[in-house]
Amino acid sequence: MGVAIIWSLGSVAEYMELELLDWIITNIRPALVFAIIVLLQPELRRITGDLTRIRLFNLFLMKPVYDLEPIVDAVKSMAATKTGSIIVLTKEISLKPIVEDSIQLDSIVTSPLLRTIFVKNTPLHDGAVIIEQNRIVSAASYLPMTNNMDGSTFGARHRSALGLAEETDAVVIVTSEETGEISVCYNNEMVHPVKPTELKSLVNSFLLEKKPVKKSDSSEVNKS
Repeated sequence: MGVAIIWSLGSVAEYMELELLDWIITNIRPALVFAIIVLLQPELRRITGDLTRIRLFNLFLMKPVYDLEPIVDAVKSMAATKTGSIIVLTKEISLKPIVEDSIQLDSIVTSPLLRTIFVKNTPLHDGAVIIEQNRIVSAASYLPMTNNMDGSTFGARHRSALGLAEETDAVVIVTSEETGEISVCYNNEMVHPVKPTELKSLVNSFLLEKKPVKKSDSSEVNKS
């Protein structure tokens, strides 16, 4: 609204030949473009993501390929030791802006490496690991937090995981430092808790965009 008012004032000043006001607005206008980009960053990211869903664009995109064994093995191990972690598996929507603001890597996905990254009090443990095309592309990645978990007992890891699942098509796996429970976020939803024996089939169903596997009675789905 403020940007629209300032822009309108510029047109009025130009029409009424108010030279001083016209000069001020003319010099402010370039800054307004950057203000719009900053203020509407989440919306612009969603628009970019929606473009990648269009079939024409998908023709030029590589389909994600993942070997889930080392990822599942690492998650099970970290859950057993109550090691907090966030692992992001990207799909069609690029996470390049987040990766560029993180510690960038180019590593083969192995269970020992994932477990080492999330060892508490190490330089890379705080934040998420992002995996793309079966490569670890970044660590210590900070994700956008959701605003739809007010009053929830979940902490920053789960809020970040759900926040990314609201804005992109990524599959996000979380292990809780407090309880050791596993959660999986995808398509605006959080599946919690996930049994270790069900983790691989659930994540694979999300990656293939199939209907989620039938969850056990102890599981719940939190919808935004």
